[in-house]
Amino acid sequence: MACAKPWPASFNAPAAKWTAKEVASGHVYMTQSYLILSDEKLGKNRLDEMTRMVESVSKVLELFPLNLLPERGKDGKLKRHVVRIVTSQKKYLAMGGPKGSIGFYDGRSGEVTVSLELLIEPKSQHSRLEPRQRYRLLVHELVHQAMGERLTALPPWFIEGLAEYMAATQFAPGRYRFKNTSRQIIDHLQTSWLGERNNVITIPHIEKLSGMTHSTWNTDNRINSSNAYAKYAGALLLTHYQMELASRNLGGLRRFLAAEIEYHPVKGRPGRYLQVLPSQDVLWRERSHAKVQQQMVTYWKNKGLNLQFASLKGLQKPPSR
Repeated sequence: MACAKPWPASFNAPAAKWTAKEVASGHVYMTQSYLILSDEKLGKNRLDEMTRMVESVSKVLELFPLNLLPERGKDGKLKRHVVRIVTSQKKYLAMGGPKGSIGFYDGRSGEVTVSLELLIEPKSQHSRLEPRQRYRLLVHELVHQAMGERLTALPPWFIEGLAEYMAATQFAPGRYRFKNTSRQIIDHLQTSWLGERNNVITIPHIEKLSGMTHSTWNTDNRINSSNAYAKYAGALLLTHYQMELASRNLGGLRRFLAAEIEYHPVKGRPGRYLQVLPSQDVLWRERSHAKVQQQMVTYWKNKGLNLQFASLKGLQKPPSR
């Protein structure tokens, strides 16, 4: 059983083998599990890093004693994932890329599209260091892609929280560390949202966050676009709570993820079925949402992060960096 696996301490992905081919629409780079399509030729160093990273995602998710990945087909194989590299920001936005993002996962096509221009952080005028590549943020989308059909079978707080957890714990392309994750999570939150000197974070109440459906989550992203990341930050901290502070001893998350997917017929539409999200009762056994919030506040205060809770309408955007 999956729960018999030990909790991983770290993962260093090996270098990925890749082949290149030029086609009419650009360049194709093939690895064991991925097709990377680019409208311009990519350099060897960048490809070595990118291919190591994309190949690492499914492999590292398999290490966890949790049912995170979809089942393989009857032949035991999975189709190659597709990642599209777009060098023009204008083209990236035209393909549906959210403004300010570096990549997005399209659930219909199963593809991840990446803006190469934004994958490289702008070089600071006051720094001699070379610009860093934003691979941690790209990992978020690759986790969605690796989970595939599991995405719609799980509540949005967990799928977004897991993607953020993996992004926070990757410290170099294809290299992850699962010890002292609290420090990595705080660093990720400060880099992505809070600002380097801000240690106060306000997230939605756990009862509200855990009860959101995919529809209400996406609706809030549109309505509250200026501070939508508060939900993702909350999802990250709640996922960390379930994975590291509760799951290993109680096994609630393991049983939750092992639950069979239920389908209910759609009224008035013969032959159509609606996927039903599994009950989360096993996650909160003997722990009310208020109790979980109290435990989270205490834990993160000891780590140097002041955690607060508010309604979705009461969330405040962190001060400008």
